[in-house]
Parts: sequence; C-alpha cells; structure tokens
Amino acid sequence: MKHWTPRIAEAAERALATGADTIVGLVLAPHYSRLSIAGYREQLEAALAGRAQLLFIDSWHDDPAFVDVLADRIRGTAAHVVFTAHSLPARILEEGDPYRDQLLETAELVAGRAGVRDWSFSFQSESPTGEPWLGPDILDHLEDLHARGVRNVLVCPVGFVADHLEIRWDLDREARDKADELGIEFARIDMPNASPAFVRVLARLVRRTLAVPSGA
Repeated sequence: MKHWTPRIAEAAERALATGADTIVGLVLAPHYSRLSIAGYREQLEAALAGRAQLLFIDSWHDDPAFVDVLADRIRGTAAHVVFTAHSLPARILEEGDPYRDQLLETAELVAGRAGVRDWSFSFQSESPTGEPWLGPDILDHLEDLHARGVRNVLVCPVGFVADHLEIRWDLDREARDKADELGIEFARIDMPNASPAFVRVLARLVRRTLAVPSGA
C-alpha cells in the first residue's frame, strides 16, 4: 500500500525474491489521476529499480466486466442513483487530468448497462486543504436533490471498490445523517470487496496485460 503496511516497496521485494522478472501493477482504483495512480506507479518503479519489467495498468474505468459488476447492483432500483468518487483539488482540470472525465464515463456506462435513467454524480471525502476541490460534494448534492423533490437515493461509489473509511464514515455516517435530516431514504450498493465476480475482473485485467488467454 502507499500509505500503510504492507508498503509497495516491501511487496516489490517479495515478488523479486520469488524470481519474478515481469511484474504487473494494478491499483485498486479504476480511474487515473496524476495525484493518485501516478504516485503508485512512481513508487513501484522506484522499488523495482529496473530489476524487473513493469507492466502498469493506468486505468480500467471502462472495463466491461467492471461495469457489469456495478450495473448488477443498481439494476431495477426505483431510487435516484447518485454515483460518487473521492474528490481531488480542482486544479487538476487545468492540468488536463482525465480523472473527472473517466468518472463520468464510468457512471454513464453503468447507468446505461443497468437501464437506469434517473441518476446524477457527486464527489465526496474532500480534504480541508484550503484550495477548491471538485464538486458538488455529496452533502450539498443531497440538499439539492431534496430541493428538487427527490426522496429516495441509492449511492453507487464508482470510485471505490471496498468498504473502507470513505465508505463506512463519509457515506454510511455523514451522508446518511444528512439524508435523515432532509427526510431522504438513503441506501448504498454493496461494495465489490472480494466478491468472485470482482476478483474475476481483476484477474482478467492482469491476464490481458500479460497477453495470457482469459481461460488460463
């Protein structure tokens, strides 16, 4: 991991110790940003120091199997679906960063695959850095939805794949409290976590990068 143990450098050393001469880098975040994914790549490249070939997957936001996993979780809902992802400083837009565009593309693909027309997008988990961040924030967005007459919301966090702090606290606590305050029925999808369908998504991504047949 980038900010906790086991560290990226530790994992790289363990892989090299097995005799690996090719290593695939796959970050468990589907959307590319210089402020996120690029940092993982830089750390892995530094750890390998040319001792093995690195095949790095920069993004997989539009992978059909990944889209299917999320679409299955919202298909048939009568609620207004709100897709969310971690916000980043707004300056990335001026730098040409594809993060926001990739997120919106994922949302459109998932909604289209699930046949959901009533949906919107918002950001969450903004950090107090004193500079503008991408919005709208989920808490503000819930207020806007309430003003528009929406009373039933299903949140689909397309920028995350597991139940961690940004899900358990930022959504399950803060966003839910805001929804309760507004009188909005609030739910979120089950995260992919280690579900077999999602693990197969990751396996296919690695096989495709290595040019290994999917049935291998």
